[in-house]
Amino acid sequence: MSAALDPTQEEMFLGIAYALFMNRLHVLRLTEIVRLGVRPNPDDNMMDVPEPLDAELKQQAIDYVLKCFPQSFAKKLAASTASWLALS
Repeated sequence: MSAALDPTQEEMFLGIAYALFMNRLHVLRLTEIVRLGVRPNPDDNMMDVPEPLDAELKQQAIDYVLKCFPQSFAKKLAASTASWLALS
């Protein structure tokens, strides 16, 4: 994306990137839940993967999004990933 984007278009692309991130992370987590045989926590019924593994899955989801967009958009995506990680 060599030309400057309209702020509305940039916001739209960042929204699409966030959706790709969340979708990929969800699939990765579900895969690991099945692979590890995770059962619901009796206190809150959540099915969480272990924290070190979850951090790796988050990084894999970020790497996936970075591959889906042109290299020229990487800085804008990198600036957004901190907020994505906070929400995931």
